[in-house]
Amino acid sequence: MAKAADILILLTYVMIAVVAALGFDYLGLMTTASAWMMGAIVFIVAGMAHSAAARSAERSALEGELQKLKAANLALAEEFEAAQARLDEITDELRAESVERDNALVHEVRVLEDLVRRVGDAPLDRSTAAPGPQASGQVDIELVRDALADNRVDLYLQPIVTLPQRRTAFYEGFTRLRDETGRVITPAAFIEAAEQAGLMTEVDNLLLFRCVQIVRKLTGHDRKVAMFCNISLNSLADETFFPTFLDFIRQHRALASALIFEISQRAFDERDSIAARNMARMVDFGFRFSVDQVTNLDMDLDQMQRAGVRFIKVSGERLLDAIDGFKPIAGVSAGDIAPQDIASIFARNGIDLIAERIEEESTVVEVLELDIAFGQGHLFGTPRQVKEEALEDGTDLAVSLAV
Repeated sequence: MAKAADILILLTYVMIAVVAALGFDYLGLMTTASAWMMGAIVFIVAGMAHSAAARSAERSALEGELQKLKAANLALAEEFEAAQARLDEITDELRAESVERDNALVHEVRVLEDLVRRVGDAPLDRSTAAPGPQASGQVDIELVRDALADNRVDLYLQPIVTLPQRRTAFYEGFTRLRDETGRVITPAAFIEAAEQAGLMTEVDNLLLFRCVQIVRKLTGHDRKVAMFCNISLNSLADETFFPTFLDFIRQHRALASALIFEISQRAFDERDSIAARNMARMVDFGFRFSVDQVTNLDMDLDQMQRAGVRFIKVSGERLLDAIDGFKPIAGVSAGDIAPQDIASIFARNGIDLIAERIEEESTVVEVLELDIAFGQGHLFGTPRQVKEEALEDGTDLAVSLAV
């Protein structure tokens, strides 16, 4: 296309030169030879003018291209600087996260090592043990020490479901120990051994710490899971362990929405100022509490609300017996309130009732009449072990528990 245009332009200049030569010759302004020479000069001048114009156009186009290249180069440099700045920012964030993670890991390992050392170094106290041979089913404290030191601690989860839909809303976590052969050491066995050895506080603390560790692993895979984890009065009032544990959960305060600490009603009522203060500090970090093993339904809900209690677990049978026996509930006489309004009394104090130990469908029907929102018991699911592989990868929790 460009060659055709050049040929047309050349022919145009030739025609101009021929017309000029013929005109000069026809008008008699020049001799014929001079006229054709003048035509040649016109052709040369036109060609030079065209060449100059073409070079000017090329120069302008080239300058335009250079300007575009400069602008593109400037934009690329700015993008590179922005990318470099973002890369430096990400590097600083990763370095800070790495340092924080390393510090948290070192702190966690130190807490764990200290707890294991306390269990391992504590002298055996047999003064409270009954004389004679070891009771059937009881394990030796050395088995407990070895299981804790070797991290043979498993997490069992039991679902807490919504009523009447029976969809899993929470889990309650139970820690279990294994001996070196893999045999599960039941709580009744190792608690008895720990009590006889005077190590109950250390065992409570270590099991609590293990439970929180495992919950942290589960939530680390972005699983939407909220778990009830038992905490003993021994742990809450332990001035040696608890400040360190409090620092640990402060570093993992992101777990606040996923972790609910559970304490028995007796422990809640018997807690001293140290335990109450430690509970308050945990509430300040956003953690919630649950009260279980309820024996007296005539409880002070205002006090519990101030202490950070957001759930109360009551045996379905006990709740029904209290209603049938016209016993006061949360300061209200049974005859002064309709059974279906009982749950709302707790709800007004920001506390949800959970009917636990539900074993039969008939109990569910009666509990539903009380408008209780949550239920727990073997009818809805027995405690199931969380497999180790589920802690390490993204395996769905419900699938893991079903295996």
